[in-house]
Amino acid sequence: MRQIVESNSRASTIIAFVLIPLSGLATDVYIPSLPDMASAFHTGSVNIQQTLILFLISYGVAQFFAGSILDSFGRYKIGLISLFVFTISNIFIIHAHSLEMVYAMRVVQGASTAFIVVGKRAFLWMFSPEKSKSIIPVC
Repeated sequence: MRQIVESNSRASTIIAFVLIPLSGLATDVYIPSLPDMASAFHTGSVNIQQTLILFLISYGVAQFFAGSILDSFGRYKIGLISLFVFTISNIFIIHAHSLEMVYAMRVVQGASTAFIVVGKRAFLWMFSPEKSKSIIPVC
């Protein structure tokens, strides 16, 4: 395991704290658009709410595998790829003409979010116990 260079430590910590709440952001920003999506796709609210359910299920299931995959192949590259996939899936959702495409992209978003968040949470535990006490808030 490579040690964190002290000059990169601060920037990496800030990036981790920005990306960890991504799962909440991906739902909190999305929820207000549900009524407009229902009217745009000419469907009921239940069908639109399934996009949120699919995101949460894929996010939860992907966390079971994300840790071991990130440990095996490295957090940095997979984190960047996951962030890219998350961004591309947002673009696909913006331009989607079918609800099935939105369903598929929400599954992709959930899985990519899991890889991003699990990797960043693991990053914060790489500090020494004394250093992590000052960085990671205890509830």
